[in-house]
Amino acid sequence: MTERIDFTRVIGLVLRYGVISSFTIVAIGVTLLFLEGQTGYYAMGTAQQLFDNPNIFLIGLAPLAQGVIAAKPYAIIDLGLVVLLATPVARVVISIFLFMGERRYIFVAITATVLAILLLSTFVIAPLISR
Repeated sequence: MTERIDFTRVIGLVLRYGVISSFTIVAIGVTLLFLEGQTGYYAMGTAQQLFDNPNIFLIGLAPLAQGVIAAKPYAIIDLGLVVLLATPVARVVISIFLFMGERRYIFVAITATVLAILLLSTFVIAPLISR
């Protein structure tokens, strides 16, 4: 007899560790920001100067990875935000496997559709809108 997996416990752990990881990464980025006194991209200046500047950061995985490797505080903060945004997506992916394990294929199909919508809206529709 196979052991039954506790859905609620697994999903709770995924969400909990995703949020804790995100918080930790953002906290490291914020600490570096205050220790270095700069974002790693441009001088911080006053709060008004920060609000007046348009977002000049490149958006994409390669610039993010390069910034994290170079220990740029804003890139590390951005990584924490990416982890936070990826947490619910990870929950959906893990749900697919949990439903497969229980042979609840209608829920696998529904959850896979939700995942497809999430990924489509994130990687296809959002970039088209932001042009």
